[in-house]
Amino acid sequence: MRRLTCLAAAGLLALSLTGPLSGTAAASPPPREPDRTTDGPSRPEPPTGGPFRPAPPYPGEVVPIVPGPVRPIGVRPPSRARAFVLTFARGESPTPVTRHVLLTCDPPKGTHLDPVGACGALVSAKGDPGSLAPLSGVVCTMRYDPVTVTATGTWDGRFVRFVRTYGSGCSLYAATGAVFSFGERSPR
Repeated sequence: MRRLTCLAAAGLLALSLTGPLSGTAAASPPPREPDRTTDGPSRPEPPTGGPFRPAPPYPGEVVPIVPGPVRPIGVRPPSRARAFVLTFARGESPTPVTRHVLLTCDPPKGTHLDPVGACGALVSAKGDPGSLAPLSGVVCTMRYDPVTVTATGTWDGRFVRFVRTYGSGCSLYAATGAVFSFGERSPR
């Protein structure tokens, strides 16, 4: 409510500064549209011979927009790109996202906490997060606190989209290792 009041006050202040000054009658009426039958042409005709540069448009005048030619930028993306945007969300839905990171695997870098470990696991799984080898020796409780993770990106020229819900952060870590080890209360 306070924000609405402040916005209304700012709007009234702006209107009072742009309105007519006190003591004057009324504001001048808006300019009329030119009548081409009595006022004549609104623009001078281009001179014959030599280059002609048109004048800028009048306010309110409709100007046709003609797109220019499209030129390539000269940079071709690598065909063997290995990059993912990984997300972590609490609950059984991938939204709202609690945390997200960028992982690039050629060379390993990005905002991921362990890009070398995550890329090593993805290389072993050939870029498929659903085929990650589970970690051995990780024991999780049966407490249900679901988390949902997504991986969207490219791996060696193919598009990858992975969405999966796990029973808890521990079961996520046991199944995916370092790949999704960046969320809240990550067991790592």
